[in-house]
Amino acid sequence: MSTELSLDQRIALLAAPDQERLGYFVNTVKATGQVWTLENEQGFVMVETDDGDCVMVWPDADFAAQWAIEEWEDCEPVAISLDTFKGQWLPSLLQDSITLAVFPNIDDEGKLTSAEEMTALLG
Repeated sequence: MSTELSLDQRIALLAAPDQERLGYFVNTVKATGQVWTLENEQGFVMVETDDGDCVMVWPDADFAAQWAIEEWEDCEPVAISLDTFKGQWLPSLLQDSITLAVFPNIDDEGKLTSAEEMTALLG
């Protein structure tokens, strides 16, 4: 996807329901071949949810960067190729029972998705 989103489009996406953000994430990742997450010197950022440990992923660097504040201010957005994500990350997350928080917005809302579900969505 080479089309840049306007500020209004970005705000609308952040306010969209989880399922809509999940759809946007899947379509964008397939088009760009990249998944974005946050990383600091300790490694990739993981958060705890009621469902256990969770890795946050976004469709682009700008959405990920919005989370690099407060306790994550030492984090930088980092791209993972779709091939690496599908071939290494998802099998590892599945084995370790780690959930994905897909495209969380600034209200801490993200679609919690299993690695198995994400593998099916990304085909």
